Amino acid sequence: MERLLNRFRIFSFRCQLCTTRFRAHRNQVPGRTSVADRRQYKRLPVSFRANLLAESAARNDHRVTDISMGGCTLETTATLPQGTCIGLVIKPASDEEPIKIGTAMVCSSRPESMGIRFLEMVADDKNRLSQVILSLLVGQSLHSNLLS
Repeated sequence: MERLLNRFRIFSFRCQLCTTRFRAHRNQVPGRTSVADRRQYKRLPVSFRANLLAESAARNDHRVTDISMGGCTLETTATLPQGTCIGLVIKPASDEEPIKIGTAMVCSSRPESMGIRFLEMVADDKNRLSQVILSLLVGQSLHSNLLS
């Protein structure tokens, strides 16, 4: 169905903040994404502290190096196998309330980092994450406008 709609220049999009999927007509074909990158959300570079909530993981601090509404990259010395379900508490800033991800899954595991997909979080935490993403997107937009 997607391919048929694409022929008529109707493409699927996903809101980076509210996660709603929608279709829109475009005169130009949107840029092709890499076949290897199947993410639905743009990852934004950050440096947030995080606590990993897993029985087999050390309870020390870890660092989120990029984030989106769908997941993050966690810089850590803990090694968990792909498919492991965990909980995660992300601390965007010292003065902000932490964002609790009730259920997340390890999608990739590298020597010093893990790719994490968010599966479940309560509405308040999802709203806080959305606000953090919004501020990152606005900051990124302002930064690129200053450079041009």
